[in-house]
Amino acid sequence: MSAAGSRPVIEVAVVQAGQTPADGDVALDELIALFEQAAEGADLVVFPELCTTPYFCGVVNDSRKAWAQPVPGPATARFAAAAKRLGTAVAFGLYEDAGDAQYNSAVLIDADGTLVHGTDVHGEQVASYRKTSIPTNAISDVDEKHYFAAGSGPVVFDALGTRFGMLICYDRSFPEYWLASRAAGAEVMLVLVSSMGFRETLFTQELQVRALETQTWIVAPNRGGEETVDGKTVSYFGRSSVVSPRGDLVVSAPAHQAGPIIRATIDVGEVAAARHDFPLGRDRQPGVFRYLADAHAPAAVPA
Repeated sequence: MSAAGSRPVIEVAVVQAGQTPADGDVALDELIALFEQAAEGADLVVFPELCTTPYFCGVVNDSRKAWAQPVPGPATARFAAAAKRLGTAVAFGLYEDAGDAQYNSAVLIDADGTLVHGTDVHGEQVASYRKTSIPTNAISDVDEKHYFAAGSGPVVFDALGTRFGMLICYDRSFPEYWLASRAAGAEVMLVLVSSMGFRETLFTQELQVRALETQTWIVAPNRGGEETVDGKTVSYFGRSSVVSPRGDLVVSAPAHQAGPIIRATIDVGEVAAARHDFPLGRDRQPGVFRYLADAHAPAAVPA
């Protein structure tokens, strides 16, 4: 990691993991091998949503709940040991067992192997970001509500000289989560995805719009390639991307492939420059957001 002026320049590698085996030990072996490959010349390596397991939410099967693990736990321990050995930070998604509930979560481990704790919307220190909005819909044929409780909202993590926000897959559909992360000081958004289906054609454009609106860097790894779970085969569309604070698509991975690694240089100083040149934060009217809160009161929301 270098510095441009007083702000860091971060070399990031994005792993488009996929075709994950159901055997957890084998899956972790493969992920650590990808981490080792991606870490060469990188300050930070980022993996997709739920990368330690196949994406299993297209089928209701209660035996899959045994795949959940605590944070910290076996997966974080393996990644932490590798991060310390490689001198490279890593973020990845996993199925978290918190005892009283299970979550679709993401964690950040620093280059010294430390599990980075973030700050949630209540000012509390937390070990993971937990997906805020949990989808169940016919369009994508998923039922995540069967497996996951909802998280409480945005979390920001301080590492590598900057502040990271995190979102997971469906969360990206809600502009207010992005803006809340920016309001909490996020300069780089890590958006971990396992997407298939109809949103493929707009995937990178959605990210570009969100980057322009929030004036943050966006690092978005998506799962890639075909996976078969309980007899159901799905192709995840990949197209993992890095987008600049001005909305420029810096790099994008191939579609429907498991394993590509893309790289980008993130100059965090560009965040302040983008916000200076196009001062959305100055001109935003935060009072408008109360209408969103009022409209979302239970009596006002249609089924």
